[in-house]
Amino acid sequence: MSTLIEEAPVQTVTSAAASWKGYEKVSFRIAFIFFFLLTVPTDIDYYKNWFTTDWAHLHIRDLGKLAGSSFAPFKIAENHPGEGDRGSLQEKAHGFFIIHSESGNFGLASYVNWGVALLIGVVGGLIWTLVDKKPRNYRVLYYFLLVAVSYAMLIRLEGLTFSKVFPTQMPALAETQLNTNFGDFTHQKLYWIQLSFVHNYETFIGLAELAIMLLLFFRKTRALGAAMALFMIGNIAIANHVYDGGIHLAAAFYALGGTFVLWRYIPEIWNLLVREKDTAPQVYYFPFEKKWQQYLRIGLKTAVFTLFFVVSAYLHWDNYKHDSYKVPSRPGLADSKGLYEVTEFKLNNKLLPYSPLDSVRWQNVTFEKWSTISFAVNNTFRIHGEAGRGKQFKDVDRTYESAGTGGGRRHYYYEADTVKHTLHLFNKNKVYKDEELVFQYERPTPNRFILKGQNEYKDSVYIVLDKKVDKTYPLYEGRNQAAIWNP
Repeated sequence: MSTLIEEAPVQTVTSAAASWKGYEKVSFRIAFIFFFLLTVPTDIDYYKNWFTTDWAHLHIRDLGKLAGSSFAPFKIAENHPGEGDRGSLQEKAHGFFIIHSESGNFGLASYVNWGVALLIGVVGGLIWTLVDKKPRNYRVLYYFLLVAVSYAMLIRLEGLTFSKVFPTQMPALAETQLNTNFGDFTHQKLYWIQLSFVHNYETFIGLAELAIMLLLFFRKTRALGAAMALFMIGNIAIANHVYDGGIHLAAAFYALGGTFVLWRYIPEIWNLLVREKDTAPQVYYFPFEKKWQQYLRIGLKTAVFTLFFVVSAYLHWDNYKHDSYKVPSRPGLADSKGLYEVTEFKLNNKLLPYSPLDSVRWQNVTFEKWSTISFAVNNTFRIHGEAGRGKQFKDVDRTYESAGTGGGRRHYYYEADTVKHTLHLFNKNKVYKDEELVFQYERPTPNRFILKGQNEYKDSVYIVLDKKVDKTYPLYEGRNQAAIWNP
């Protein structure tokens, strides 16, 4: 295909070319309006961001806001506030109209804004047809529409690309994830964390997405980039649909956009590969004959490449080295990281013996090297999110280790006062974001914690935790290394 696109003689069609057939013009008019709405930001806040961004202290979170905004007059309401796991992003209500759907953000209703854009495209296209009766073609508009869709895809892809090249989208498995039962993860979370222990593969995927960006950036390789976007990111869209992932709509855009960009080349590809005929693609390239057109083109391409390739790569590398956005930056208590057994648990001064069926007694506890603590208890709660979405500023909103996890394991961000020996816990599950716990703690030995305070039901608790120092994880042992399980 690269030979077809790059080396075959290209016939540049002039404005005097034959006019399009009626159905071609109607189809284009509808597609033009539809893709214009999907690619050109209609949110006034997007344009404000270009003037309010702190350019002297640019962050990867800023690039996400500058990469574009979706056409979203309708918003799908969460069936249970907080379960969408948008962190601090949920403070802003997107959309003019609210839709309540049984499937929430994951069903057919999530495509409502695409449907509205298509409806506007159909109505607008028919009105355009009634107004414009001249025999003509729209090759120039078609060319720039293909450019707009291609650049929308590559610009919106930069965040996902470089967060894989420098593996932060799926960070290393946390202590709590290593000690959560396999069946307690949602399907989508399992889909994500399989990359958390194979970062070389995560980087490989990121480099493949970077190749898509580069191919879409140059017009002679745009078709190949569109094909890769369609089949590679389209596969991600399918996986997100199957596993109720949160980015199914964003991923589906690449399948849709890739199909649209590639559509123009299909007849020539068919002739070359199926009919085995020599083929010269009839591709129109806008000539940019005037100086100001040349300067404008070079300036815009330079700006896009500088900001969304060079600057984005540097910022993601810096984030990877100093502040991975999925993992809290606040360090936990010194030398606390590990798995702890609950050797003693008192509820209202009454000793509760261990039982896997007890709905109140903690079963085990994990401390991370950052400020997250989790404990398992045989009690249900509403799971939030699927993978910890967004590039959050606040540690309490960085929920990769908690999102998509059930089975009674609760996760809290904590702030420790090492002078007063208190732990202030904040529930990381956004459904229960107002839940806070406060414990007094003692560390009689480096491997023992004693907690005193109240649980979420306001009952007094006394808990003794002992670190399980001989815990081994076969996942990180050698392939041929014998593993001994200590229940």
